Amino acid sequence: MDLRALIPLVLAAAGAAAAEIDPGAVADPRMVRMADRAADARWRALFAPDPAWVSRQVSYLSATTGDLAPTLLAARLLYRGEPWTRRGTEQVNPRRWRAADQEVRLAILREVRWRREPGFVPVLRALLAAERNPAVAASALATLWLLDGAAGTVAAEALADPRGEGTRLPASGSAQVRERALSLLLDVQGPDTPGSRRALGWALLEAAGSERNHAITALAPGQVGDLLQAAILRLCAERRAGTLDDDGQAGLAQACTRIAGSISPELAAALVEVAVEGGREIATPAATALAGNLGWTATVAADAIARRAANDPDPVVRHALSALLLRIKPGLLSAGAADNPWTLMGTHRDRLSKWEWEQYAR
Repeated sequence: MDLRALIPLVLAAAGAAAAEIDPGAVADPRMVRMADRAADARWRALFAPDPAWVSRQVSYLSATTGDLAPTLLAARLLYRGEPWTRRGTEQVNPRRWRAADQEVRLAILREVRWRREPGFVPVLRALLAAERNPAVAASALATLWLLDGAAGTVAAEALADPRGEGTRLPASGSAQVRERALSLLLDVQGPDTPGSRRALGWALLEAAGSERNHAITALAPGQVGDLLQAAILRLCAERRAGTLDDDGQAGLAQACTRIAGSISPELAAALVEVAVEGGREIATPAATALAGNLGWTATVAADAIARRAANDPDPVVRHALSALLLRIKPGLLSAGAADNPWTLMGTHRDRLSKWEWEQYAR
C-alpha cells in the first residue's frame, strides 16, 4: 500500500482533528524547511543512514518547533524510503538502515504517547494499514489505544485474527503482534465479546506453539470453556498422532488447570487416555482436571487408571491418579495394601458412599 497516496485521504477524512498536520509534508518530507538551523539539522538527521541520539533529536523537535511538531512527527513516522541525507558516494547497508529506521519510529511513537494528541489517531490508523514491522506495529497499537480506545480496540481485533476478510492488517502475520493484540482485547473487553472470541478462536484452534500457549495462560479458569475444551481435544489429538512437541505439552498442562465446570464425555475420554498413557508432565494435570470436573454420572476407564496408579514408579503420577480414583471409584483403592494411606481413604470413601445410598434403599 502506497502511504503517499493513503495519508492525505486519511487526514482529510479525519477533518478538524488532523487539521494541524500538513498532508503535503507527510507525503514528501523533503519539502519541509525550517528557519531554525538547529531544528532543521535535527530534522534532517532523522533521515540519515546512522542517526545518533535519536530520542533526544525527536524530543528536541517536539519541544521547539511549535505547531509544526505534529507534522514533523507524522511525516517521519510514515516515511517509507531510503535515507536521503547522505553523501552521493555513500553506500547504504539495508539491514542497518532498517534497524535505524525502526529506532526512529519507535522514538516518535513514544513521543506521541507522551503528547496524547487526538490528531495523531488517523496517522496511526494509516500506519497500521501498511506496517509489517512487528515492533513498530505493536507500539503503534498501544499508542492508538491510548489516544482513542475504540479505534485501538478495532485495530486490535484486526491484528489478533489474520483470517479477517477486508479487515486484515499486514502486521497480523506476526505471532508477536497477534499476542499483543489479544492481550489488549482480553484486558479491555474480556474474552466473551465477539471480537475477543474470534481472536481466541484463532489462537486456540488454529495457531500453535507459544502463541497458543499465550492464549491459554491469558484465560482465567472457566472462561470460554467451549473454546478451551476444543483446544484440549486438539492437543490430545496431536499427542495421539505423535506430533505433540514441548510447547504442546506445556499448553496441554496449562489448559487442564483452566477447566472449570462439567466436561463433555468426549473430553473426559481424551483426558483419561492422557492420564493413562502420557508422561508425568501431562498425565498429572489431566488426572487433576478429571478429579475436579468429572460428573458423577460420567463413565471412564477406571480399571486402566487403577492399574497405572498401582504400578507406575513415579510417586507424583501415582498420587494424581489415586486422587482421581478416590473421586470416581474409591472401591478400587480399598483393595490395595492395608498400610497405604490411599487405601484407607478409599475404604472410608467407599463406606461413606454405601451409607449414603443405604438411607435411600430402606
